[in-house]
Order: sequence, then structure tokens, then C-alpha cells
Amino acid sequence: MNPYFSIIIPSFNEEHFIPKLLNNLNSQNFNDFEVIVVDGYSTDKTAEIVTHFKSKYPLSLVSTKVRGVSYARNLGAKKSTGEILIFFDADTQIPKNYLDQIAQAFKKRRPHFLTTYIKVNSQKPLDKIYAAYTNLVFEIGLIIKVPSSYGAMQAVTKKAFFDVGGYDVKTKFGEDGQLFQKLCKAKYKFIILKNPRYIFSLRRFHSEGTIKSLAELAKLNLNIFLRGYNAPSKIKYQMGGHRYKTKTKLT
Repeated sequence: MNPYFSIIIPSFNEEHFIPKLLNNLNSQNFNDFEVIVVDGYSTDKTAEIVTHFKSKYPLSLVSTKVRGVSYARNLGAKKSTGEILIFFDADTQIPKNYLDQIAQAFKKRRPHFLTTYIKVNSQKPLDKIYAAYTNLVFEIGLIIKVPSSYGAMQAVTKKAFFDVGGYDVKTKFGEDGQLFQKLCKAKYKFIILKNPRYIFSLRRFHSEGTIKSLAELAKLNLNIFLRGYNAPSKIKYQMGGHRYKTKTKLT
């Protein structure tokens, strides 16, 4: 019998971060899921760590020489067997009841795609303001029918995902919001859940500086607004956890 959720996680050199998410998935009180990690031939211990979790729940490690989040997510979707696709970033974290509440939302409210509010694992005032601002942007997007979301967590029915062509591999930034806007234009139903909330990683902010990161994000979004999703930009937004260092334990 096929699982209800197919959880797809792109990765590249995420040995310091992906164990947290994989442990989170092992602690869920909803277990009707498979996990597909699409790895760009990491040069660290990512593959070894992922393989460790194969004994805990259905998990596949797919390796690809193409490094890009959109390509990895699309490849994971093609390999999936579940009814609902959930895309997580490798540095996302979720509480124990997260998948259960997502499943209840799909079954009771019948959306075709959804996301949830975020929270941050930080007590810094600017970080908490950023989380509140992000949730407000999500709500405004719902009202004006220009849905906004982070690729850190996006859930969509497999049928709707493939109907709109999945993620655009030509888009180097904003592919997450672009996907949701394609789904909205195709008249698929969208909802946002205020709870549960996932922990959005601020590793880029803390590594590069919050103000600098916010300025770069503003420029990237302005570029999309003025020139479209596929317009080139001088700012590079690349995947890979090797640029961010933290200590984590494998359990």
C-alpha cells in the first residue's frame, strides 16, 4: 500500500543539519510516509547519515550530479509513491505532531496545496520580528490570491504538482513562491495553517549577517517583481550546508 505522504528533501553537504530533520521525522506521531532524500553527491557524511535512518522508516537516497533545489525536488517527486508531496529543506525542523496535523488538514479541508506559519529557534528581537513579518506576508498572499511560501515547507497533492509542471528549474530564486502562484492560477485550492509551525532556519542570516541577508532578499524579490522569475541576478542564492557550521549529534 502506498504511503499518504512522500517527504522530499534536497541535500548537498548537509551533515550538520539533516540529522535534526531526520530525527524529527522519526519522532512523529503520524507514520504513514516515505522519505526521499535527493543528494547532489555530497562530499561530506550526508549520504552516510541518511543511510543510517533507513532502519527507522521507509527512506530512499537518490544521488544526482545536478545540484539545484528545483531539479532535486522534481526528481524526488518523480520517484515518490505517496498521494501528497511534502517538500522540506534539509535544515527545517518540525514538532512531533506536525505531520499528523498536516494530514488532518488535507483530509478535512481538502486543499490541493498548503504551507504553515513559521517560527524561529532564536530569542533575538530582529529574528522574531522576521518570523512575524513572514507569517503576515503569507496571510496577505492568501487574501490577494498571490500565495507566498518558503521551500522550507511546501505540501501539494501529486496530481496538482505535475499538472502545473512542478518547480521551474530555470528559476534560480523564488521557485517556491512561483510554484504556489502557478497552482493558484490553475484554480487549485490553497490554505495556510497557523498551527502547527515549523522552525525556519536562520543559518544564512546568522552566517552572513541579518541586515545583509535581508537586503539581498529584498533585491532578489525586487528583481522578480520588475523582471520576472527567470531574470538573471548578480546575487547568487546557492544550496549547500557546508557554508554553515554547527554541531549536531546523530541518534
